[in-house]
Amino acid sequence: MTTKRWYPLWEPRVPKIFEPQKSLPDCVRDNAIAAPDRIALSFYGYDITYKELDEAASRFASGLADSGVKKGDRVALFMQNCPQFVISYLGTLRAGVCVVTLNPMFKYAELEYELNDSRAETLVALDYLLPEVKRAGDRIKLKNIIVTSLRDYLPQKPTLPIPPEMEQPKVSFPEAQDFLELLRKSSTQFASQITNLKEDMALLQYTGGTTGLPKGAILSHYSLAHAAGASALWFGYTRDDVHIGVTPFFHVTGMIQCMCSPLVSGGQVVILARFLPESVAESIMEYKGTSWTTTTTAVIAIVDYPDIGRYNLSSLRICWYGGAPMPTAVTERLKRMVPKSILGEGYGLSESLSQGGVTTPLSHHKPGFIGIPGISVDIKIVDLETGSKEVNPGEEGEILIKGPTIMRGYWNKPEATKEALKEGWLYTGDIGKMDEEGYVAILGRKKELIKCSGYSVFPSEVEELLHRHPAVAEVAVIGIPDAYRGETPKAFIILKPDYKDKIKEEKIIEWTKDNMASYKRPRIIEFRDALPKSAAGKILKRAVVEEEKERVRSNKQTVT
Repeated sequence: MTTKRWYPLWEPRVPKIFEPQKSLPDCVRDNAIAAPDRIALSFYGYDITYKELDEAASRFASGLADSGVKKGDRVALFMQNCPQFVISYLGTLRAGVCVVTLNPMFKYAELEYELNDSRAETLVALDYLLPEVKRAGDRIKLKNIIVTSLRDYLPQKPTLPIPPEMEQPKVSFPEAQDFLELLRKSSTQFASQITNLKEDMALLQYTGGTTGLPKGAILSHYSLAHAAGASALWFGYTRDDVHIGVTPFFHVTGMIQCMCSPLVSGGQVVILARFLPESVAESIMEYKGTSWTTTTTAVIAIVDYPDIGRYNLSSLRICWYGGAPMPTAVTERLKRMVPKSILGEGYGLSESLSQGGVTTPLSHHKPGFIGIPGISVDIKIVDLETGSKEVNPGEEGEILIKGPTIMRGYWNKPEATKEALKEGWLYTGDIGKMDEEGYVAILGRKKELIKCSGYSVFPSEVEELLHRHPAVAEVAVIGIPDAYRGETPKAFIILKPDYKDKIKEEKIIEWTKDNMASYKRPRIIEFRDALPKSAAGKILKRAVVEEEKERVRSNKQTVT
């Protein structure tokens, strides 16, 4: 085995290389056989055992087959965290069909693009979200629509505070199959259609890019199983662990850390539809939660929650976060709330999955650094000029990742694939450094990515969406510091002549609320008469960033 500079930091109990032998749904089936009555999912007081979860996944897979869905097809999931998401996810994989996860905050234009690009012909959606899909009309071609409600698995008396959308009555649609009815009429006897872990496509995970349109990262069953299994090994998860499942399952962090890894290790997932500080605190206390993987923003919200003193969070032994730098003062306050917990952070991408990049060693945290490469993962830093020469320890460069969780490529985008994957290495576009011990620090982003509350926001995509507004002639979007969200998008807009002095910034901000996910929306808009451009006419984004920094510096000096 090749010796890596970070191996001296390795936990003795953790293998350096891991080779998964089974798919994710097969691991769940093994747990159902070994401990059928163990609780797999808890949803506001409604419990589902491993036997029930395994049978429901088989019923869903069988229902897909009965609906004409074949191996290699794509099924899109448009849901908040709920048992139906887990059942659909596992059932789709068991059927040999590829999962496409859609952000439940998406508006119709975003949905239209990802559904059409993935060519998904089957959609599983929450009832209150389906009307957003229907806004696109016949521009979205679907053969099967399966609809469900957050109330389908909600007990009469929920044990945790629920978000407002869960109080709405269930809605049915004549063109859609009912999720519970589909399960009821389908067979539990369904053999897995996964025939090759490394070749069969399991997940099409959409990310962003420099073109302004999201790209689907193709991930295999092997990659999913490795990420889930490696996470369980790294954190030492057992059947006794209780995981707080509030980080969105459609995102690779929530998917791997809060859904897949817990189910591989046979633990219990306490599912929360979305983040409410009181629900998270209550769930940790009531269920004696042991593991919570989340975002920096969510940690800040919990720490600042006025009634947090009412809750005992001391059962947590693992608290992992990411998406934005964690303020030292917040870390200290968190340590006092969870004194038995190991705190750490991680770094990964949709193209590499969570646990496919960098994570903090459980006993060796180094301030200013995220951690070291994970199980079976290799990382190097290369110079920004050629992208081929590995730099010395402590020097800045682009982060490259190699490992079993790396995507096979981008869906139907060979040129983008060729640019991102070279000789087995994923060129992340992120700038970082690695020290002599193998600790990695993230310094910036070669691609102009904005991190908002843990979500990746690509300026080019926001610009593409803003261009749909009839008043927008030109636009540049950058990230500016935000004390709560880490960063927030700011849009610099040149108006079309017919709209000058006839529309205010607030009107465009209002328009964005109905046309893009909330975390992407520019909170600040500045009208400009001109934007800095190159000789070729391309907007110089870096110059816009520098102008904004100079404006902030000037304002500070004026205030002083």
